[in-house]
Amino acid sequence: MEKTKAKIVKHKKKNVRIFPIYKMISWDLLFYFPIIFLFLTQVKGLTSAQVLFADAFYTLSNTFWQIPITRLVEKIGKKNSLIVGNILYSLSILAMIFMQSYYELLIIQFIYALGYSIKGICESNILYDSLPSSKKRGKVFSTIDGKSASYFYIFDAVSSIIAGVTFVINGYIPMILCFISCVVCTIISFKFKHTIINYSIVCQ
Repeated sequence: MEKTKAKIVKHKKKNVRIFPIYKMISWDLLFYFPIIFLFLTQVKGLTSAQVLFADAFYTLSNTFWQIPITRLVEKIGKKNSLIVGNILYSLSILAMIFMQSYYELLIIQFIYALGYSIKGICESNILYDSLPSSKKRGKVFSTIDGKSASYFYIFDAVSSIIAGVTFVINGYIPMILCFISCVVCTIISFKFKHTIINYSIVCQ
């Protein structure tokens, strides 16, 4: 039991070390938002109305997934759910690169909303669960999470500039860079460790 507890402590420390790097890349889609409207209208030939409706459909899909996602996370655990969420993110961007019709975009938005919902539930909870239980736990969490967010904003600003420049060269380049960042996030999510002793009950 002592060896098991020591292993769990080691796992928690590793999660805390990894989290800032993970959030810096994964908090939101990099390279994506500055150019996505132009990509869908100019590269894929969709109308502005179609793009706006697809955004509304994404919001509805996100709402739809909330209850099922909670049950999924409880069943397969936070780490495994996070991996699934990042895989769905990657597949959504890859599908958007190759999509040929507006109806394909709606399906992609439905899948993207599923990935977003999963990530939203799991990401911060993995950090919180990995911190030692104490009166300062909330403060430590806020500090680490805040620093991680600031790293993301810097990285996001740089990626936005790169997205704008590369879009002029080729509209697909920012989307490919976005897909690469999603794949990197997926790889990092595999590095997180379970932090519960009784694995048969629940994995976090």
